[in-house]
Amino acid sequence: MTTTQQKQSTGGRLGRNFWLLWSGWSISSVGNGLTVTALPLLAADLTSDPATLSLVGIADKLPWLVLALFGGALADRWDRRRAMWISDAIRCALLSLLVVAVLGDWASIPLLMLVAFSVTAIETVYDSSRAAILPMAVSRDRLMLERANSRLMTANTTALKFVGPALGGWLYTLARAFPVVIDAISFALSALFSFLMRGDFRANGGTAAKRRPRGAMRAEIAQGVRWLARHRVLRTYTLVAGLTNMCTVGQLAMLVLYARQVMHLNDAAYGLLLASVAAGSVTAGFTCRAFTHRLGPARSAFGGTLMGALGFTILGFTSSVPMVALGLAITGYTAMTWNVTTVSIRQAIVPEELTGRVSSVNRLVAFGLMPVGIFLAGQIAAHTDLSTVYRVGGLFAALVSLVALLKLSNAQVEKAVKDVTDGG
Repeated sequence: MTTTQQKQSTGGRLGRNFWLLWSGWSISSVGNGLTVTALPLLAADLTSDPATLSLVGIADKLPWLVLALFGGALADRWDRRRAMWISDAIRCALLSLLVVAVLGDWASIPLLMLVAFSVTAIETVYDSSRAAILPMAVSRDRLMLERANSRLMTANTTALKFVGPALGGWLYTLARAFPVVIDAISFALSALFSFLMRGDFRANGGTAAKRRPRGAMRAEIAQGVRWLARHRVLRTYTLVAGLTNMCTVGQLAMLVLYARQVMHLNDAAYGLLLASVAAGSVTAGFTCRAFTHRLGPARSAFGGTLMGALGFTILGFTSSVPMVALGLAITGYTAMTWNVTTVSIRQAIVPEELTGRVSSVNRLVAFGLMPVGIFLAGQIAAHTDLSTVYRVGGLFAALVSLVALLKLSNAQVEKAVKDVTDGG
């Protein structure tokens, strides 16, 4: 089945391949949500020092800085379906090893760092492949992509940030290894769903790969970097994502200590607190398309990140559970709005043969600055207090969003999409 046939076969529907993709990612997101909750709790049981605790978070995000470009290049070389199921199978094996370590009471900060780094390193290939496969499985039409991304991200967020954390804190109190066991199983199921997808998911049916000489990886990566760097609209979105994520992830990394030391919550309550982020995200999943269409792609995206930054700032001035939950829900709503809007625009604009690489460059910046943010948050907390992390990070992210809001207009974004449509 060719790429064109895959698009036409949906007939305006999302189609079988989309729902297999949706099912696999949703299931693995539930498991991942358990581990996202359990890993900081494991680390916090081993150390109460913010700087030491931050090392696990840094290891978890570091692969996006050092390996994201290679992951994107591989996604453009390989059949993206195959890359996805193999990536999930490897992550299942890695988490199984962590389960053995926890059950054997061999867990340590260096071990958690190693597992976190390895799982995310594999994710750089999976995530670039998943982003690149969606337009091939559905359509490159922006409205269809918004529809598909809204369903994918709503399910992902519900699983990763609501179901996973809500269960993760509770399951952790039953057995420390329990959340990781379920995550390993979820990756095995996700691999199965990816394996069942039908069609040829190589860029341009594999013709681009056949033309590539050996040793061309650097040139291919450079091509993706240059393409994104020259595109004003996508370049702006990417820079804003990187700088705001740097603040957001640093703040999230300190949340487990904030919940324990400032809010005096137990582990189960910490999981429920994380779920408030998902409550905002799920709400956005059902409403953000109308929100985006009313405000436009630039105002909704940058206005959203501005409100999200202010939502996190609330934590710097109060430890009230309702107010903190409200601030986290605001960040969840705006994060979902941002993701649906910007990912759909990128998938509609970027040429098929460059989708994996351009997506990886975006992730290099958007996710690569996360370790920097976690390190800075740990240092700020260690030398001042936890509340300062939320004040400084929130205000900086708000300033970045405000500048972008003034620099990029709705008309410029819409013109960029229209130029591709007219050219195609």
